[in-house]
Amino acid sequence: MAKAIQFVAGDVKFSATLTKVDRDKIYGFVEQIVKDEKGNPCSLSGLLEDGSTVILNGATALKTVDENKSELDKKTLKVVYQDGTDAVLVSSSYEGEVTLKDATLDELFNLEITAAYQLGFEDENMKTAASAYLANGKLARFEFNYRPDYEGADAILLTNPFGIFVLTGAIIEFAYLENSQVTRMAEVEDEPVEEEMDFGML
Repeated sequence: MAKAIQFVAGDVKFSATLTKVDRDKIYGFVEQIVKDEKGNPCSLSGLLEDGSTVILNGATALKTVDENKSELDKKTLKVVYQDGTDAVLVSSSYEGEVTLKDATLDELFNLEITAAYQLGFEDENMKTAASAYLANGKLARFEFNYRPDYEGADAILLTNPFGIFVLTGAIIEFAYLENSQVTRMAEVEDEPVEEEMDFGML
């Protein structure tokens, strides 16, 4: 059985495993097979800038270099935030307890989803506790890290008739603008009343 995550929300506690939802099984997928004139399958390769050198798939690699193009050992690198301060390593969600906080529909709608997981329960009482906590459309959020990393993913916990799920990704913060100029209402002038013509004056 896969390792479980320990969720805590006030007095409510339950543990569950996370199984990634395969998008291909939900939506299906299209596989494109390229063949040569003899019907043999082709393999992917790359072409260098000289226009003649062919690099087979898997024959390239990414390297980290300094300003002198010398390769760097990643162990010697230090991770920092944009302001230059040292980055803090976020532990895995499978280590210790994960605290749940209330989430809003706006946070769910603004979540740029990268993965979806379904919760599994070994103990039926754990499933009952989780379902009761998420009853009536309640949403909960937490920071999810599959392994220790310097930045955790935003995660929202929800339930539907098919089970209990976790959606992970990043909650996008939208900056809205407002019109600082006050629109002045146009004043409607009364139309002049035309005097009736007295034909006796002609």
